[in-house]
Amino acid sequence: MKILAFDTALRACSVAVLVDGAIHGQRFEVRSRGHAEVLIPMINQVCADAGIGMAEFDRLAVTVGPGTFAGVRIGIAAARGFAVSLSLPVVGVTTLEAVAASALSELNPGESHVTALFDARRGQVYAQSFDPKLGSLAQPRAASPQEVLDDLPLGAGALVGDGAMILADILSANRPDLRLIAVDRQPDAVIIGRLAAERSPAQPGSGEPSPLYLRPPDAKLPAARAGSK
Repeated sequence: MKILAFDTALRACSVAVLVDGAIHGQRFEVRSRGHAEVLIPMINQVCADAGIGMAEFDRLAVTVGPGTFAGVRIGIAAARGFAVSLSLPVVGVTTLEAVAASALSELNPGESHVTALFDARRGQVYAQSFDPKLGSLAQPRAASPQEVLDDLPLGAGALVGDGAMILADILSANRPDLRLIAVDRQPDAVIIGRLAAERSPAQPGSGEPSPLYLRPPDAKLPAARAGSK
C-alpha cells in the first residue's frame, strides 16, 4: 500500500511517503508559521525522492487536530483537495494519537499509560491518555494543567509532547510515578501514515475527515458594526 501522509497542525510541517509501511521519502521541519507556503513544495519533493507520482497512491493520511486553528485547516484542506482531484481515500489521525504512538516504544517496564499533551495556550493544554497498545483511556480535551493532572490514569506512566513541561512543576509533589519523555515531540508523518494503514478511510467527496477542534479559535472575526449593510 502506497500512502502519502502529512501534518501541519502544530509547530512542525511533516510529510512522508510509505510503501507497505517502509519509508520511501520524508521531510520534517519545525516551524511555528508558514505551513501553507511549504506544504506543497515538501510534498512534491518527497514524492520526487520516492519516485512516486500523486496518482499512484492508494490513500492519504493527515492530522485532524487538536492544534492551531489555521494549521489544522491547512492540512485538511490539502487532503480533501487531493482526495477529490485524484479520487483518493483519506484517513484522519489526531495529533495526540500520533505523538503518543511515537512514544510507546520508550515506555519503561511497569508503565501502563502514556499521555500526549500540547500547549493550547490560555492556561490550558490539549491532552489524551492511552494504554501501551494505543487504546484510548479518555477523550481528548482542552483543560487546565491541574485538571488534566487530576484525571490522569493511576499507576506509573509517561507524559510526552510540549504540553508536558507545563505540568512539570506540579508532578513531583502530586504524581511522582509519572515521568516526562520527549517533551519537544511533534507529530511525525511516518507515524501518521503507519496508523492510517490500519484504519478505514473516508471516500473522496465525503467531506471527511473532520477537524478536531477542542475549543473555539483564538482569533475571531470583528463583529459587524451596528447598522452596517
